[in-house]
Amino acid sequence: MPQSTAYQKSQLVLHWLIFILFVVALVAIEWRGNVPNETGKQLRDTLRAVHISAGLLMFILAFVRIEERIRLGAPRILGDAKWQIGSAHLLHFLLYLVMFGLPITGFIFSQAGGREVAFFGWVLPVLIAKDQVLRNNVREVHELIGNAVYFLVGLHALAALWHHYFVKDETLRRILPFLAKRG
Repeated sequence: MPQSTAYQKSQLVLHWLIFILFVVALVAIEWRGNVPNETGKQLRDTLRAVHISAGLLMFILAFVRIEERIRLGAPRILGDAKWQIGSAHLLHFLLYLVMFGLPITGFIFSQAGGREVAFFGWVLPVLIAKDQVLRNNVREVHELIGNAVYFLVGLHALAALWHHYFVKDETLRRILPFLAKRG
């Protein structure tokens, strides 16, 4: 299949929808951390549910995104420098790892802690027995990956802005169609 020069509409929708889900999940869990345990149980529970549902939806959409990438391909990475192309591939790979790693580790540490995992109110089957040591270890990994999201997404955005303002190529315009050159 020839490599296209632009992302398809479905790829653009998935890119931005997954980004929004990252934001929702991160805002919900950060906000939850600022709600007092004693007086804010209902809000804390709601924010946890939002965090988990957004993360699991992101997990499902990551599979759809991979399917779309296989089916439709992806535009070639712009630039000729091998380090830039290699860095872009590495960053995309790491972002995909995060899209899968966060929901999986979140599911494991929640169930290992004896907590239900619900997806928009639908309680998922228990697959992990209660195990406090496993919970603590996997939670640390989950939080490490969660913190890495800030760095990876920031680096991804900075690279796009660098291409737009300094290299002056079409990298950013391809993912932000409202910036596309008209006629």
